Amino acid sequence: MQISESSQSDWQSGLTPSERGCLFQIADDTLSACVCHPEQGVALERYALTAALREPRASFVTLHLLDGGLRGCIGTLEPVGPLYESVHDNTVSAALRDPRFRPVQPDELASIRITLSILSLPEPVSGPEEFTAGVHGIILEKHGCRAVFLPEVAAEQGWTREETLRALCQKAGLPVDAWQSDANLSIFHTAILSGSGT
Repeated sequence: MQISESSQSDWQSGLTPSERGCLFQIADDTLSACVCHPEQGVALERYALTAALREPRASFVTLHLLDGGLRGCIGTLEPVGPLYESVHDNTVSAALRDPRFRPVQPDELASIRITLSILSLPEPVSGPEEFTAGVHGIILEKHGCRAVFLPEVAAEQGWTREETLRALCQKAGLPVDAWQSDANLSIFHTAILSGSGT
């Protein structure tokens, strides 16, 4: 399988092609195992885990249907462990624990493709003017509520900055104009890893 890396900005993951391939193999094997043989798990030590893959980094794992529909998406905004473990754990969560969907079933595996997003560290910004829709990921926090969009969400939807922030507020359970005052905003970049071929 050929693993390509893309980004809505110039930011890159710094991973080599073989490291990207290793992450995809972990995600693919984990998806099959957690859906078909959850009692067995995946022996992560058998993969070629380089220093870069052992570095603490945050990731998101997105499961897409072949028709483009979303089937699950779970991730972390801050590093909580090595990158390879982040991809493994988020694959399990995207397949089985996304509250928007029922758990993935074995007969669905052939119609699901995986996308991995490697995140930069979030950076607080002083106001919405520092956020560029479709380039930055965005985190909004206010009154104990929190929501996040990856950069590709605004790009795929064709949203402006204001449309993105209104949708983000709605996702957080806040009034759609809550971003205009007393909201804490942070931005981040993602490198998107996707596979093609066999």
